[in-house]
Amino acid sequence: MTQSGASIENHNNNIQFSISLIKEIYAAEFGSDSDLLNDILTDTTELYQGKWDSHQSCKTGYHNLNHALDVTLLTARMIGGWNRIKGHDHPPIDTDLFLAAIASALFHDSGYIMEKGDAKGSGGKYSFNHEARSMSLARSYLTRKKWPPRSIELVPAIISLTRFNVPLQFEGLFNSEEEDIIGRMMATADLVAQMADVNYMDHIKDLYAELKEAYDFESVAALQKSGYKVFSSAQEMVDGTLDFYENFVVPRLKQLGQMDQYLVKFFREGRNPYMENITANLSGQLTTKRPNWQRLGDVLNDLGMVSQDQIQAALKLQEQSRKIKPQVDKPPESLSDTLMAWMEGTLSAGKCIGEYLMDMDVLSPKHLRTGLLHQVLPANIIEILSRKELIFLLRISLLRQNIARGPWLLNQILEMTNELLNCEGSHILLAKTESQEMLIAVPTGPNKDQLDGQIFPADKGLAGWVFSHGHPAIVSNVRKDKRFDSEIDRNTRGKYETESIMAVPLNINGQLVGVMEAINKVEGEFTEHDLNILTLVANVITSSLEGVFHLQTPLS
Repeated sequence: MTQSGASIENHNNNIQFSISLIKEIYAAEFGSDSDLLNDILTDTTELYQGKWDSHQSCKTGYHNLNHALDVTLLTARMIGGWNRIKGHDHPPIDTDLFLAAIASALFHDSGYIMEKGDAKGSGGKYSFNHEARSMSLARSYLTRKKWPPRSIELVPAIISLTRFNVPLQFEGLFNSEEEDIIGRMMATADLVAQMADVNYMDHIKDLYAELKEAYDFESVAALQKSGYKVFSSAQEMVDGTLDFYENFVVPRLKQLGQMDQYLVKFFREGRNPYMENITANLSGQLTTKRPNWQRLGDVLNDLGMVSQDQIQAALKLQEQSRKIKPQVDKPPESLSDTLMAWMEGTLSAGKCIGEYLMDMDVLSPKHLRTGLLHQVLPANIIEILSRKELIFLLRISLLRQNIARGPWLLNQILEMTNELLNCEGSHILLAKTESQEMLIAVPTGPNKDQLDGQIFPADKGLAGWVFSHGHPAIVSNVRKDKRFDSEIDRNTRGKYETESIMAVPLNINGQLVGVMEAINKVEGEFTEHDLNILTLVANVITSSLEGVFHLQTPLS
């Protein structure tokens, strides 16, 4: 699949941002720049991009440059936290050891990259022996670049600690406590960076694709005989995430000395953001039976109606059509003129992907209808709703047909939601992307007049967390959740005290546009079932808003 120019630019910006953060940490620790650091960051970036004479560009979906830089940045942060603790039992990590740690992190998964002339697969076939290839490649590079002799031996030794299928072995690897520390830190970073990735659950499909290639290359029987766990699907990996974390990651982190504890010192706020992300990822996995919003193409693919190749072809047609703006001589004067213009497509912001799939004769109108219904009201959730809840959804679905008359209808839908969920209030918050802020656009509840129009940073508070991560959240006691920002709450809600919150992301055609919140359950606590209801309401609202955006001239 080809990336758009915008996505490639964002990807490159993320790479450069990570590199700049690593350099900043080095400068803060040692008060200067480093030619070795600059060179290895440039050279390994070019290795992954296929600019070396010896290697192709990295083709694996997860173990790529982004992951390598994530692990490198996390390693640097742990070293920075370690060095802030003074005392005889915390010998400082010096320049040579810092650079050795960086080198090991940058090269630790380079074994997935295929050499020039290798035409089989994408590199996933090396899943079960990539560490040895990484160690060899690192040693070759460091020798060629005339790094200190000890670093040339130390870096491969550190990489050896990332082997997940064998017990940790430290004996004979390190010559000092400081070397041991950086080795443990890099191995810790490899685990924590993966689990803390905000897109970790989505990346499991990429991880499985790499393993599937290795299964085919090595043979399942041989791998099972060697004691490897062989997964039958990406879903099996998703379902096993909690067991993997509890039974492998947690014990491994303890064996490594719980090196992630030094992140608290690095961030200086008594926080470990990486562990907060891991908690969020795992809590999201716990609610896999609750439907998050899905793109229509993914829904149709999950239902087995279209293939990924057909979806990509339809997306390409959609992208091409967006470059052609419809010409309108004059705005419609009457309701009938408006409807005619809409039916002719002159008021439309573009067809949905389902319409392009119908144009391609790969999807019937009946199947598109089924997909659209599943997108808004997933069948497995409809089956567990009570009669009262079903009638409620019917009522708001009927009410939303008048959404083009004005946003006041959203207030009515939220007021109805408050009654159903038995909560004191609810809000729709919209993201202001240019200023990186969140606007309380539709408030309900005791302080709705004071809340209306309030603005706060988009990365703060629980709403900011839900928006930035794209995951829902339930907080039964806001005073016990670090994601909740009491200062923002105090400034925006005045005397109205927040006790509990439930929040879901708002998506319009695959784009996060804001957050929907329910505040203060009157009796008891918010439940997963409540979260299902709020998600369905959010789906109904956003599908209505998408229709408003497509029909840009309001009905009179």
